Amino acid sequence: MTRRMYLNSKEKFEVRQVIYEKTGYWFTSSGIVNQMFRRSSFAAETGQQSNEIFEYIGDQILSYFVVKIVAERCGSISLTEDYTFRIRENKFSQIKQDLTNNELLAKIVDDWGIAKYLLLGKSDIANEVEKETKVKADLFESVIGAVAVESNWNFKVLENVVLKALDMDNRIESMINTDSKVRAVDIDNAVTTLKELAETGQCTMPEYKYAGPDEIGYNSDNTPRWMCSCFVINEKIGLSRLVEASSKKAAKKAAAYLILCEHLGMQNKYGPNDWFRDWSYKDGKLIPNRKLF
Repeated sequence: MTRRMYLNSKEKFEVRQVIYEKTGYWFTSSGIVNQMFRRSSFAAETGQQSNEIFEYIGDQILSYFVVKIVAERCGSISLTEDYTFRIRENKFSQIKQDLTNNELLAKIVDDWGIAKYLLLGKSDIANEVEKETKVKADLFESVIGAVAVESNWNFKVLENVVLKALDMDNRIESMINTDSKVRAVDIDNAVTTLKELAETGQCTMPEYKYAGPDEIGYNSDNTPRWMCSCFVINEKIGLSRLVEASSKKAAKKAAAYLILCEHLGMQNKYGPNDWFRDWSYKDGKLIPNRKLF
């Protein structure tokens, strides 16, 4: 890479145009555009400000907006007024990591074709650091940080830039699940969905066992009591749920649904998401049945 002391007018226009196309933001400050590409090695040799402060700001902004946007896409208030997620906490953490890791950010910079504009010190040129994943990821963060500074921390601008730069809506859905059938799981199609997963080898065929009113009696309002247990093996781990309901069918589909929640990392949208083996399904709500302990 040929050493340059600054970006010329043509290069700055090209940079602005690419970033605008990819993020929706147009830089107006020539100084900020230059600083955005100045590596610390270059700044040390020339006595100018580097892009390290932009990198730091951009890193923090990415973390905040990725968490915010994923939470908004996946969070909801349940029937019991709990704040619940379509995904479990470990999946949330993984999605956040996948959206902010150096490999993805570097790939985006490669797609944008802007690493060639980096202003490098002599040692960086000798070592061809512009090809390194971490250096390209730092440049992506520098762009985000520079937007923050020039836009005077405009919240809406920053959110839109992160959304568009990371193509977040498409990436989030892809990361949650690539199977539209799985994304549409609810209690009414749970038995069929669990069977389909077993048929494709993602878990063992579910085993259901029942107990009815002849064995466990009736409720105080004379409605029958039915219990259904569902058991599958998922990646050598046994998953088991027991549900009490007013009919055999309702108990079965609720038990299958809870197994799917565990197997797929989904959240129970019909009630709490604490881990329990035994549940009650009544009036459209799935509630831990603490009476059975």
